Amino acid sequence: MDRLPSAPSSASLQPAPLCDTGSGELNFTWETYHRLIEHLALQVHHGASRFDQIVALSRGGLRIGDALSRLFHKPLVVMAASSYGGDDARSQGELTLGSQLAHTCPSLGPRLLLVDDLADSGATLLASRHWLKENLEVDAVATAVLWLKASSTIQPDYWAMELPNNPWILQPFEQWETLPLEQLHPMSQA
Repeated sequence: MDRLPSAPSSASLQPAPLCDTGSGELNFTWETYHRLIEHLALQVHHGASRFDQIVALSRGGLRIGDALSRLFHKPLVVMAASSYGGDDARSQGELTLGSQLAHTCPSLGPRLLLVDDLADSGATLLASRHWLKENLEVDAVATAVLWLKASSTIQPDYWAMELPNNPWILQPFEQWETLPLEQLHPMSQA
């Protein structure tokens, strides 16, 4: 998946979400993945939401949250969430949320940006946002994802790419989920 358009000449333009009408599987390279994170960052930057910390849902939102934390110079908070499993890691099962957040902030909030890789069914974003509002003293929780599928029951505040045909997304790091350790090669001294 390397069909992203060139960046507009004016950095002051509010970037619109991209749309990919592909179906089946969409395979993203590291370069495209990083460009999507930057596209999302520009949307958040030009949006009305202000936030004190970035809450990244692990595992899918960790890389995105880390990048946004660095770009916006805001503390990163990690929230554990799991819903996919099975032999192929493609079966969406029961959602499990961690009972605590990992962070080094003296206090959290009052405004948070909750980030994940995608809104598939929307269950993870909805449950995570609800948990944050119920367990912390927050005024606002904005949401941001790289990919928004038509099947999602929630529309995040920000998304980099809309997927109206609900394709399966192959992210560049997913190769490690099926790679046997025996096939790894050590780096040699140069």
